[in-house]
Formats: sequence, C-alpha cells, structure tokens
Amino acid sequence: MSRPFAEAYDRRANSFGALRLAFALAVVLSHSAALGFGRPLMQRVDLGAVAVAGFFTISGFLIVRSARRSSVPRFLWHRALRIWPGLWVCLLFTAVVVAPVLFFERHGTVAGLWWSPNGAFDYLRQNWWGGLRQFGIADLLQGDTPYWRWQGGNTLNGSLWTLAYEIFCYLLVAVLSVFTILRRQLRWIPLLALLAMFGVLCWNQFRHGNAEPGIWLTGEIGPLPMLGTLRKDSLLWYGFMFLAGGTAELYSDRLLINDLFGVLAVLVSGGLAAHGVFFGPALLAYAYAVLWLAVRLPKALHRVGNNNDYSYGLYIYSFVVQQVMAKTGVQALGLVGFFVASTLVSVGLAMLSWHLVERPALRLKDWAPRRLREQSDEMTTPQGGRAPATGSADSVTASSSQNCA
Repeated sequence: MSRPFAEAYDRRANSFGALRLAFALAVVLSHSAALGFGRPLMQRVDLGAVAVAGFFTISGFLIVRSARRSSVPRFLWHRALRIWPGLWVCLLFTAVVVAPVLFFERHGTVAGLWWSPNGAFDYLRQNWWGGLRQFGIADLLQGDTPYWRWQGGNTLNGSLWTLAYEIFCYLLVAVLSVFTILRRQLRWIPLLALLAMFGVLCWNQFRHGNAEPGIWLTGEIGPLPMLGTLRKDSLLWYGFMFLAGGTAELYSDRLLINDLFGVLAVLVSGGLAAHGVFFGPALLAYAYAVLWLAVRLPKALHRVGNNNDYSYGLYIYSFVVQQVMAKTGVQALGLVGFFVASTLVSVGLAMLSWHLVERPALRLKDWAPRRLREQSDEMTTPQGGRAPATGSADSVTASSSQNCA
C-alpha cells in the first residue's frame, strides 16, 4: 500500500530524532577506529561519511519545511539559535578547558598557549562562525595520538568541519525563499537542480578510473565570509543529500511512501555502500530509505529526541573527547571499550549542552526587536484580538541538524 509522504508524516510523531541519534553514534563509532587506533573502521565504506549524508537528508527536509513556514529573518534567527550557541560553548570548552590541561601536561606551563600563532585565541577567532579554519591549537597533539601517527593531524575537533556546509545550505535555502522558489508553483526548479546534480554524480562515477577528471571533484570555492573555503567534492556530495531531502519536502504530496520501495532502498543503498559503490543511485536510494524509516520505524522510537535532542551535542563533542582519551591511552580497552567509554563521556557533555545551552537558546525563537513588537501591538484589533501573524515556524528543536564526520 502506498500513500503520499505528506499523509504519512506527522511532525510530532516521527523517527527523525532517533535517526539523528543513530547517525551521531555511527560517527562516534567510525571515529573510534580512526582516533583510537589510527585506521579506518571499514575498508570499503566510510561509515561516518554515510551517517553525515543521512544527517543532511534529514536536515534538507526539515530546514526547507521550516523555511516555507517562516519569514526569511525568522528562519535565519532560528537557524542561528540552533547552531551557534552550542558551537560557541563547545569551542570555549575546547580552548579554555581542554587546551590548557593538555598544554600544561606537555610544557609544564600555560605560557604561550593563548596569544601565540595558532594558539587558543586564534582557534576561537578563526572558528567562531562555523568555518573550521584552524584545526588544532599549538602543538597539543603532535606525535601523541594514533591519528597523528596515521594522518599527521593535530586536529582537536574534526567533526566541526561539516558545519560550514550545513550553514551554506541554510543560506542557500534563505536565498531560495527570498526569490519565492520554495513556493508550490516554482518547486520544479529545486527538482531540476537535484536531477542535474544526480547526473554529475553518475558521470563522475562513470569516468572513475579514466584519465579525464570528474566534475567538481577537485578544488575549493571561497574563501567565503564566516565559512572559509569549501571543498567542491564535499559540497557536491552533501549538497545533493540536502537537496534530496528538501525536494522531498517540496513534493511530499506526490512522493509515495511504499514499504516495498523502502525495503529495496535500504538493501540497495546498504549493499552498494558495503561494496564501496556509493554514488548517484545509491545516494538517492539512501535518501528515500532515510525518509521511509522516519515514518515507518516503531512508534516507540518517536519519543527519541522529541523533548531532549542530544544528537548535536554528541556530534560536536565526541571528536575532542576521543582525541583526549586516545592521548591518555584509553584505547587499551579495545575498540568496543574505547567506543563505549568515549560515548558515555560525550553523551554526558551533550546532555549538559542541551539543558544548559541549546534548549535555553531555543526559548528565544519567538523573540523580536522592540520596534517590531510595537508595530505588532499597533495591529491589535478594536476588540482586543491580534491580527494574524505573517508566518509561523515549526519547532526549532524539530529541525536541528548535525553535522558530520
């Protein structure tokens, strides 16, 4: 039996929260092998990248849905509240708590940590707006971690690099809203863009192994304000998944949810990923599988993330937690032990982030400048009732998005 996604989807009863949490845990598991043992978790597929692609699919659907129900300023305000407060506290935690401990352990002093080139203040200044321009602080991890010995990376929090791509997608949605392209009459334009990107992905796979270079597989764009430089291949990959989710929302009245199609999508995307063939058709099947699971997973999972969404905090804190644990030798517990230990600590930080930072920030979602509030008061009807609002947004907590490996 098939029915349109618009009928199958209930914004208050779905499994997007459970899927986000599962994707965040998949990223932690993938990073456990890389950071704890200096090797990939699996040879043919990057589980973390696949999980992040799932994040972008969910984000595309929810963000476009939010944009269609909000004014552009309100939409941007909601997005800023969801991303930046949690990110800022995470950066401060890394620079003011983690970095001094590691620096003192290495040098016996904190002199030179703060104002030196690539020091703690540079780390905050370079990364404050979401673009990960500075990956490490001073020499904190040089030579001391499995990841350094494998990749030579002094990276303290590598998970943050995908936030720039997420914010880029937010800004693109805002531009589409300004030009009314998200309206029903013009929704064919995002669909056409999705088909074009699908063609590029298929062409690149077809040319794989040949002498001719692919399209948008090398080089960068930027530097862009706030975001820095963006890799073209990552923007193509994650942008496609975001656009797939967004287009699904635009065509939710025509996108059919069918259990047979859903099972086939899971099998096709999973099978191709397991064989290292994860391009256009697999990505499209994966996007459909994510949306199908969101409405077809057991109702017991609908509660996950409904009131308390720890997925974002888990994503942004787990990398730095695992780097510190790897530096202190926790990997002696083995891969499973390292994963469990780092997950428990990361979940604890994620809970603090949600209850102390993210949720309080989201309470400001209906804030408006005083001038606009006064104008709204002037629109009060003679009977004392207020004029209808020009636009209402979905709950900001329902449209959180994370970000990736």
